[in-house]
Formats: sequence, structure tokens, C-alpha cells
Amino acid sequence: MRGDDGNLMRRVGRTPRWAVDVVVAVLVFLMMSLVGGGFREQPWRWFDLWAYLLTAGVCLPLAARRWAPVPVLLVSSAAYLLYLSRGYLPGLHLWGPVLAVYSLAAVTSLRMSLAGMLVTAPVLYAGAVALKIPPVAGIAQSLVVCGVAVLLGGLSRQLTERNRQLAEATDALRQEHDRRIERMMTEERLRIARELHDVIAHHLSVISMQAGLAGYVFDADPPTARAAVRTVGEVSRETLDDLRRVLDLLRVSPVGTADFTSAPGLAQLPELVSRVETTGPAVELRVSGALDELPSGLQLTVYRVVQEALTNVVNHAGPVRTVVDVHREPHRIVATVSNDAPSAEPATPGGVSGYGLPGMRERAKIFGGRVTAGPRPDGGFAVELVLPVS
Repeated sequence: MRGDDGNLMRRVGRTPRWAVDVVVAVLVFLMMSLVGGGFREQPWRWFDLWAYLLTAGVCLPLAARRWAPVPVLLVSSAAYLLYLSRGYLPGLHLWGPVLAVYSLAAVTSLRMSLAGMLVTAPVLYAGAVALKIPPVAGIAQSLVVCGVAVLLGGLSRQLTERNRQLAEATDALRQEHDRRIERMMTEERLRIARELHDVIAHHLSVISMQAGLAGYVFDADPPTARAAVRTVGEVSRETLDDLRRVLDLLRVSPVGTADFTSAPGLAQLPELVSRVETTGPAVELRVSGALDELPSGLQLTVYRVVQEALTNVVNHAGPVRTVVDVHREPHRIVATVSNDAPSAEPATPGGVSGYGLPGMRERAKIFGGRVTAGPRPDGGFAVELVLPVS
């Protein structure tokens, strides 16, 4: 039953205002006609065709009370005065002008409401005179009824204005919420794009180098060729694992929980260095400080920056001596990847138009850190990552 009541209320709430006003006008007309038609007392004139027509003139214009409040008030008041002049019982007819002045106050300014009150009060007083109410009481009754109608109309106008402002504020909040959701989705797409770039760029660089080495020594040095092919297989499987982990960020199980695999951290740096060494560069890894207690997101950022820097060494510097230095200080962690590439050979991080260095800086920016990259004074190239640690 509660569900049916709720559906009924929602349907009523969606009904157009003009339809509600038409129904109200018709119901008021029927009610006044039934009461007037059933009255048979002297000295009041019995209800006839003119009485029904004038009653319609008092009530039916109320259907347009929201859109034309001033004409509705004038027509209803004039019809009521004609109704009184023909000697019919005032009865409930006075509520036609009262509802009209209430509607005027509900949709117009206070000045217009007071002007409508000055029009309606004499009309109501004429009804009091027809009922032979003492003048003082008639004046007081007319002013009080009109005043209450104007007051209620003003309160209705304020409530409508407040609801409008609330609706506008709700729309603004909804739009801001949509913008935030869109911004979050964009940031998430960028984060996943960085993950894919780091995974694919590094692993494919290693695979390319190893495949080239295997092809070069395939006949002259079969053991080296087999080792290179074995490395290609291992790196390919690791690439698939990393891609699966990244894609798991977008996958949600039927019960609503994401199926994540562990992200690489600082504990995987030795494996990363060993894999890079198979492509030519001699890499020395130096790790110091309490790194295990760092958050996984921070460890992933350090790992990805080191991975990207080593990938750039493989792609742009060739088989040069490289040092990876990661150490923890009291309030920050510093990771440096430096190489001894000759100054005549470019060792730029990701090339002029690549996405390597911008991706590193974006990762560092998330944790309030920074990435610097450039030639070293004594030759070679260095990439330094600094992240604050709370």
C-alpha cells in the first residue's frame, strides 16, 4: 500500500500546474452551485440560470490565476458584485475573489498585492452589507480576510522562490559533481596510460634488444642466442603479467570487488636491473635506508621512474655503465639513475618528443615530488627523483 501511495504522490507531483488550476476552478464552481442551488429561504432569490452563469464567472476564471492574476481578480470580483446585485445569497461566493487575491499575492510583488487587497476589500464588504452585518464588523471582516489572503500568498511566493533557488543550487551541485567525476575519470585514464606506457616501453625495448642480439649471434654463438631467446620469453611473460595487472584496474568482479594483483615495488629493483643488464648496459644498484615500510603507491612511483630511466639508457645511450642509487632520508626518498654515456652521443630521457620525462614528472607530482634530468658535469646523463616521505 505504501508503494501505491508513493506512486500516486509522484504522479500528482508531475501533473501540470494548469491542469491543477482547472480542476480547482471546476470543483469550486460545483461546490458553490450545489450550496446555492439547495438554498430555498426568503428573502434571497432562488438559484436560476443567471445565478449559475454568474457563479461560473466568479469561479471558472480561477483556472488562469497563475498566468493572468490581475484580470482574474477583476473578472471574479465583478461577477461577484453582479451576483450580489441580483439578490442571491452571498454564501461561499466570496471565496472566489479571496482566492484570486491570494493568487495575485503569490505570483506578483507586494505592491501589486496591496493594490489587489484595495480592490477585493470593498467587494467583500458589499457581501457583508448584503448579509446585514454591522458596518464596523463588515469592514473588519473584509480587511482581515483580505490581509490573511495576501499574507498567505506572500508566504507562498517566498516558498516558491526558495524552492527555485534550491533547485538551481541542486543543479549547480549536480553539474559540479559531474565535472569532478569527469575529471577523476580523466585522471584515472591518464594514470592507466602512464602504466601502459611504462610497461610496454620498457619490456618491448628489452625484447627488441634481445631479439636483435639473438639474430646477430644465432650462428656464431648459439649459447648466447639461446640465452637471448630465453630472456625474450621471460620478459614477454612478465609483460603479459604487468598488462594483466594494469587491465585489472578496469575490471570489477560480479560481486563488486576489484581483482587486483600486486604492483611492482622496490623489492623488484634487482630483477629490473638484471633484465636491463642482458641488453648491454652494466648496471650497479645501490639501495640504502628503510624502504620496505614505504607505501605501495610510493614504491610503485620510484620503480616506474627507475624503469623509465633505464629504458631511456637502453634506447639512447647504449651499453654504458649505469648506476641506480635509491636511498631513504628522514623525510624524503631520492632515486638517481646516472650513466657514463659520451657527450657526443645523445642520452636524452625519452627523446625530444617522447612521453618519458613528462610521465616521470606527472608521477612525482602526484606525491608532491619532482624529477630533474640533464647532462652531468663530468659527462653522461642523470635522472633524479625526489619524493617527500611523511
